[in-house]
Amino acid sequence: MNRILITGGTGLLGKALIETNRDARISSIYLGSYSMADRANVSYHKADICDTNMLEGIFRQTRPQVVIHTAGIANVDYCEKNYDEAYRANVIGTRNITDLAREFGAKMVFISTNAVFDGKSAPYSEDSTPSPINLYGKMKVESEGILKKSGLKHLIVRPILMYGWNNKHERPNTVTWLIKKLQNGDRVNIVNDVYENPLLNVSCAEIIWELINLNKEGIYHIAGRDAVNRHAFAKTIADVFNLDSSLIDEVSSDFFHSLAPRPRNTSYNTSKIENELNIRMLGLGEGLNTMKNMRKNTYEA
Repeated sequence: MNRILITGGTGLLGKALIETNRDARISSIYLGSYSMADRANVSYHKADICDTNMLEGIFRQTRPQVVIHTAGIANVDYCEKNYDEAYRANVIGTRNITDLAREFGAKMVFISTNAVFDGKSAPYSEDSTPSPINLYGKMKVESEGILKKSGLKHLIVRPILMYGWNNKHERPNTVTWLIKKLQNGDRVNIVNDVYENPLLNVSCAEIIWELINLNKEGIYHIAGRDAVNRHAFAKTIADVFNLDSSLIDEVSSDFFHSLAPRPRNTSYNTSKIENELNIRMLGLGEGLNTMKNMRKNTYEA
């Protein structure tokens, strides 16, 4: 597949997808007040995925064979407080992209989330039944349904708690946020009762490309090897990046009264993807050290 269209190309995963594929012709859709310069194999298009006329023009220009749909509003609390805006971006945007992918005969890769689960029956496999407890998760379940009913060849990929060097114009992730806080000497409160398998964005991107190259279809869970709570994750970040872990205070989820509900344990069973691709998922320390060893200035651009 030589012609790829990535929505949300400046987000954490979109950026990693671009950085890990130097061979395909990639067209990247993003929405921001900043400008992105085209690269040798990448062209950037500023567009709202709810603007169907603009989207159709990009599809006609780029004629993608594969569409990787990463765009949307992923901030769980923002989705809870701004439902109409979030629904437009997450569900209507997905419908628009799916309709155009069908029209132009492209395969769809939809990036979903671990938030489709309620956190009561971990570890979750691809056969587990979604049961979201917040609006963001419900929107993602509805979006998955759009793909399943579309008749398109498609992949539904569910990453979990991704981290890595983000585009400097985009919102930080757990690791880059914590690094900045600790470097500034700020105290932080981190919960000890929410469990996930933290996932390096570059590792996720490489696996997605492999799924596409193997022409896989259906649902795949991608996660790091180690299931840890958020507090343990934060302590490991501090250790790997040589920061002061004494600034990290351990609290329960009840400490944050105003936040949207979070599932307590959405850790994954990744045996399907490990067996089919014959890979071993990165452990937490391995992933964080890989990130640390990357040239930061390269991966923030």
